[in-house]
Amino acid sequence: MPMEFGSIDNRASLAALARTGYAGVRLSGHHVMTDMHDRDLVALIALLRDARGVGMRVSWSGECGNLDVRWLRHLDPPRQPDSTLAWSPPSEAFLLARRGPSSILVDDTRAGPRRHIVIDRSTPAAKVLEATDWGRAITPGERAGVQRLAMDGLAFCSGNYCVGLPVRQGVWCV
Repeated sequence: MPMEFGSIDNRASLAALARTGYAGVRLSGHHVMTDMHDRDLVALIALLRDARGVGMRVSWSGECGNLDVRWLRHLDPPRQPDSTLAWSPPSEAFLLARRGPSSILVDDTRAGPRRHIVIDRSTPAAKVLEATDWGRAITPGERAGVQRLAMDGLAFCSGNYCVGLPVRQGVWCV
């Protein structure tokens, strides 16, 4: 289904499309990531993450330029002007977050052996991983936690905006 970037701006809208039978979306236009406004770039990454979380693929045209994309490899890559993909599409690499009553468990296989990371849900870092809005500005209280998440490849930041990278799997049954 072709769509304009920005016409769907939350996970619930993607989930509604998935429930009607859509397996993916195709973004119109060409998206040069290094030229995008910080908020829009973070929203694009959130779209890719949440589409993956509801079982949809995203086909899109774009360029990464000098943007560090090593931690985005679990998401759908853009098709570049020369018709190649900016990175290999996700296969066995994944980054998943499962929410429990007091912690978030992150499983990461993007860079080799599986890493298990446990994050206390009462921390500012957990609030970033649990945020659902796509154009979220970093608060002063979250800045240190966000920097740590970004260093661990668990958050994508641009300017004063960030988004958690793990694909969310819902709440554990206890």
